[in-house]
Amino acid sequence: MKEAFFFVQTFDAPKEAVFRAFSTAEALNAWWGPAETENSVVRLDFRPGGTFHFKMVAGGTVSYGRFHYLRIEPNELLEFTNAFADEDGNVVPAPFPMPFPEEIHYRITFTEEKGKTVVSLTGRPVNATPEQEESFRSIHDSMQEGFGGTFDKLVSYLENSEL
Repeated sequence: MKEAFFFVQTFDAPKEAVFRAFSTAEALNAWWGPAETENSVVRLDFRPGGTFHFKMVAGGTVSYGRFHYLRIEPNELLEFTNAFADEDGNVVPAPFPMPFPEEIHYRITFTEEKGKTVVSLTGRPVNATPEQEESFRSIHDSMQEGFGGTFDKLVSYLENSEL
């Protein structure tokens, strides 16, 4: 069985507001993506079978990513595959020198506890070779940092938006 990546963060906001931040281009433009990049939504079709295609710019380098939504249960669950993409949204290999899986399946749950929302994210490689799975495992620590920075941007977005 593929080893999963886990990330959990608690937000001081109702789960409807946190979920909504994953569902609109305006919100995603404000917070999604690595903290060190300038990110923008190219296309968002937020429905099962739909796609979120986004652009990331860092130090003059442009890259793209995309989600393919599998399951959406409002305020409860998001499931999607995530991949690096080209400017048209087609899946491309990761832009770094390691055998990385082309797609990662993510499952995000939203639970509310005492007025706060706990977001739990689980990620697993899709159709990966053993070598790609090992590369995925080898960067779990940096993925923790990356999702931490991204979700810190979500904290700021939620603090500064009208819930």
